[in-house]
Amino acid sequence: MKIVWTIVALLLLGGLIVLMQPPAGGGRDALSAPEPTLEPESKPDSGPASKPDPKPAPQQKPAEPAREMSAVPPVASTPVPGFQLPAPTNSPNAEKRQPTAEPPKPSADAIASGSEFKPEIAAIENAELLPSKFVKLADGSISVDDAWTIRGDGTEASPYEVSWEFLSSAQEEYMPRLGEKKLPARIAFLSGKRVKIAGYLAFPLVAPTASECLLMLNQWDGCCIGVPPTPYDAVEVRLASEIKSWKRHTINFGTIEGTFKVEPYLVENWLVGLYLFENATLNTEL
Repeated sequence: MKIVWTIVALLLLGGLIVLMQPPAGGGRDALSAPEPTLEPESKPDSGPASKPDPKPAPQQKPAEPAREMSAVPPVASTPVPGFQLPAPTNSPNAEKRQPTAEPPKPSADAIASGSEFKPEIAAIENAELLPSKFVKLADGSISVDDAWTIRGDGTEASPYEVSWEFLSSAQEEYMPRLGEKKLPARIAFLSGKRVKIAGYLAFPLVAPTASECLLMLNQWDGCCIGVPPTPYDAVEVRLASEIKSWKRHTINFGTIEGTFKVEPYLVENWLVGLYLFENATLNTEL
């Protein structure tokens, strides 16, 4: 029995010795131990510290010589099918293919030497006439309100020639939608007279022939290209005979001559039309 207890005591003593013995590599846990601080290696003194060499500047590419615009070949313009441009300004007919412009204003001496007269002017429906001054000049033309010139006699042999600026001047006093229904007598003077004026034309887009068209100051193809007209810079035209063979969606130009009418067409006091040509002829050979 003593031998058994002796063996047990030895085993206990050996276990205590093992527990109290420190682990290999020191008595601290390797994971919890701080990392050793490494001191930099001492280098021999080599004199004053030298600054690092700066990075070389990036090499710039030499600038390309500027291209001359004249060296670029011009691009030829291709006309859009179905679209006809007006005659170029350097063509022999360029001056003829222009809307009728305002002639020079008569001089004060010419007006003073002329004879003033009062023509018969018919009443205009939906308009009150404002008085105008008419002076017959020595060259046969008529000075109106000391600012406008009308040439011709108002007959079929010598129709009156008026400008678009003259016709458009009606909007200065005649604006029915604003309650202003006073029309200058110089405008009403043309009603019933033979008149000639050049401008751009718009024909029906569907009909193969036409007995009517629109004469305008500005270019318009009747749909999408150009500037739509106003009642002051357009004239409805009723032709004496039907015409055909015009291109749709094109810019057409011509001179209209016929009996001029001043007939305001109002819809809820909105001016829809003002000028009208009847029994008119068209000349497009310009």
